[in-house]
Amino acid sequence: MLEFLRFNPHWHAIVLEGGFDKHGNFVHIPFSNLPQMTECFRRAVIKLFLERKLINQDMADNLLTWRHSGFSIDASILLPGGSRKERESLSQYLARPPISLKKVSFESLHRKVLFHTSYNDYFKENLKIFDALDFIALLTQHLPPRGVHYIRRYGLYCSRGRGTWTDKPYAAALAPDGWRQKHLDSPDSHSTQEDYESERSVCSSERRAAWARLIAKVYEVDPLICTRCGSPMRILAIITDPDDVKKILRHLVKIGKPPPGLDPSSLN
Repeated sequence: MLEFLRFNPHWHAIVLEGGFDKHGNFVHIPFSNLPQMTECFRRAVIKLFLERKLINQDMADNLLTWRHSGFSIDASILLPGGSRKERESLSQYLARPPISLKKVSFESLHRKVLFHTSYNDYFKENLKIFDALDFIALLTQHLPPRGVHYIRRYGLYCSRGRGTWTDKPYAAALAPDGWRQKHLDSPDSHSTQEDYESERSVCSSERRAAWARLIAKVYEVDPLICTRCGSPMRILAIITDPDDVKKILRHLVKIGKPPPGLDPSSLN
């Protein structure tokens, strides 16, 4: 999380402590010698910067002499096997947006952005005030360019690895439910459903509830809570027909209650 938008580059990774051999047996290989791994990581990053011509050789040599490099590796978070709920929560944490909307409020009169958070030892405060344009400029520095992938998968979860799951029952047993339903139930699959746990169909109301729950987890905003009064809302209908949508929007514009950011001319 970007506390007060301070630039703090780092990577998160979910890594197995081991791997599968050719017979499908899992071999446990615990992490060890983190200082040596940190030094290897530091040299790899400096080499990458040098190859991209972001730094010159003198700067690279200087960085390698620093006693406190600023690089570190933390492997204190351990998830036991079969802890599906914990893996889901950790994955959502890794893929969360750079800033929590609950911590940010906009003061429209003076066009200021208020950033509330817990007490920050670096800034020695828990509230910082930004000019609106300055806040946007600082925040956009942390957003990746369009089309850039910032979540990558390796091993069993890479694209090539997923293509071999149907031939590896030990891997398919660990695959996500949606993948098993799509591949193991297909007529072309060589596996049978009896080899794996059965899939349960989800009704439309449960899907809508799951959608709202995921939005709340990822963006930290509950879409089913009214932003004006804080009361819970419920979905009455999902309208996708363009003509019906425009008719509703025109009515809202007519009564003076258009959605935020709507350009009435776009309805013509």
